[in-house]
This record gives sequence, structure tokens and C-alpha cells, in this order.
Amino acid sequence: MSDIIEEKSCSGVRVSSLSKAYGTGDRLVRALDGVDFEAGPGQVTVLLGPNGAGKSTLLSCIAGVTLPTSGAIRVCGESEPDRIRSLVGYSGETGRLDGEMTVAEALFFEAGLHGSGREQVSRAVRLTGIQDVLGKKCRTLSKGYAQRVSLAKALSFDPPVLVLDEFTDGLDPAQTVAIRHAIKELAEKKTVIVSTHSMGEAGELGGLVHVMAHGHIVARGPDDEIIRLSGKKTLEEAFIGLTAVEI
Repeated sequence: MSDIIEEKSCSGVRVSSLSKAYGTGDRLVRALDGVDFEAGPGQVTVLLGPNGAGKSTLLSCIAGVTLPTSGAIRVCGESEPDRIRSLVGYSGETGRLDGEMTVAEALFFEAGLHGSGREQVSRAVRLTGIQDVLGKKCRTLSKGYAQRVSLAKALSFDPPVLVLDEFTDGLDPAQTVAIRHAIKELAEKKTVIVSTHSMGEAGELGGLVHVMAHGHIVARGPDDEIIRLSGKKTLEEAFIGLTAVEI
């Protein structure tokens, strides 16, 4: 997985005072509450938090898939959702694959929407190692392959920003290591933002970690700095203390 896709020029991602609420009245749920966030090329930016912390909502807002209730998002200097979607390769937590399309059809369809072609798709296929399933219907894929196809789809038009939600879910250990390595290489020149609830994965990816809880970012920095500032001995202990996770 060394065939890294070329980057496009981009000033990165900036989120200011972002809030997202669902429901009304007594049933109002604030998935995000005044979040400030920045990410750029040169390192992987990691969102670490328990389920329900707001990670998926933040990523889908950054990708232009979900509209925030309030606040501002700028991606490569653009703020309009349509423009943002043209700049972000997004692999959501549950994937976005049309089950009746073959893998090849899904990739070329996505690339075509963005004016890209065979070269970009071929690179994405090699990067994710899905050559063996190109002719299969997406609905027949195993969870691991579906995750890899979702990543290939996100890469199929050579986006300057890559947003991946729980990106190694369903992958076997060898696939996980290979994808992590590819993502770290991509992050050298692209803005790459990933989410995870695994402390081990956050540590393996390195880069800048943002710890989320209850719709807020409660800590940010390299993992060793978060550990030091929390007064704990490990990232796991710091995570538990910062997010008030019950054992």
C-alpha cells in the first residue's frame, strides 16, 4: 500500500463555535456544543472519545454531509457545503455503499462526480488492496472489505482532505496495520482526520489527539502531552479521567 495519491493544495480545516442539536424541547440533544477545532497536513489528526461523544457528528459536519445548527466550518478556505463536499473524501462509520453497484461501479461513479478518472481510481484500488473484489456487488462484501471499499471510494477523486470515522472497524490485524501505515503517509501532504475509541490506535497513529466527551473537546495535543497534563501514567488513564468513563 505504498502507491500514495498526490495531494491537492489546501489550507486545512477550521471549525469555530460549532454546535449541532437534534430534537426540540425536553427531547433536545446537543451532539456538539461550541466546538473549536483545526487540522492541517503534516500529521494525522485524531478524535478520541467514547461512543456518543460527538466524534461522528463532528466529522460528518466537516465533510459537509450534516449541516450544523450554528457555528462555522472552513475547508481549504471554502464554507459552502457543496464546495466542501467536493474537497473532502469521507468514509463514514456505517459506510455509504450502494449495495446493487459493483465495487468498480461505485468507485468510478464517485470519481466521476468529482471529475476524476481511471488513474485516481486505480491508485485508490492499489492503496486499499481491493483488486480481488472489483466485480462483486457491494452488498456481498464482508465487513472488512466494505470498510476498505469505503476508504477507496473516499480516495477515488484524490481529495485534499480525508475524513475517516472508525476507519479500521472490521479489518483484520494485518489490514489494520497496512491501512494505518497508508494513512500516516497520506497525512504527510493531505489533511487527514480520523476518529477512534481505541487508545492503542490513537497512540499508533501519533499526531495530534483531540479527546472528546459530551459534545466538547476536553483535551488536545500529542498523546504524551495529554498524559502529562492529566497527571496520569497512561493515555488510557488520562482518557478515563477526562471523559468520566465509568469502569
